[in-house]
Amino acid sequence: MPNITMLEIDDLLESELAGFVKKCLRHRAPDPAFHAIQGHNPSLSKALYIAWGTVFNTGAIDHSLKEIIRVLLSRAALCNY
Repeated sequence: MPNITMLEIDDLLESELAGFVKKCLRHRAPDPAFHAIQGHNPSLSKALYIAWGTVFNTGAIDHSLKEIIRVLLSRAALCNY
């Protein structure tokens, strides 16, 4: 039984996280579940989204390392990525 419930995306679209959620939906990354889980703490959700964007979108990390991270995360989530 999970300890944290996932918030509804429609509810998040009416919250202070709406801009972040819309961007996730538009770019399909990170998965909207990112905010559905983290949205219980909007400040944390914003900070982690900004950190995620900095790491994955600014070239701060080599592309091959990003792919390794994606594969490891997908395996941890039992995703067939």
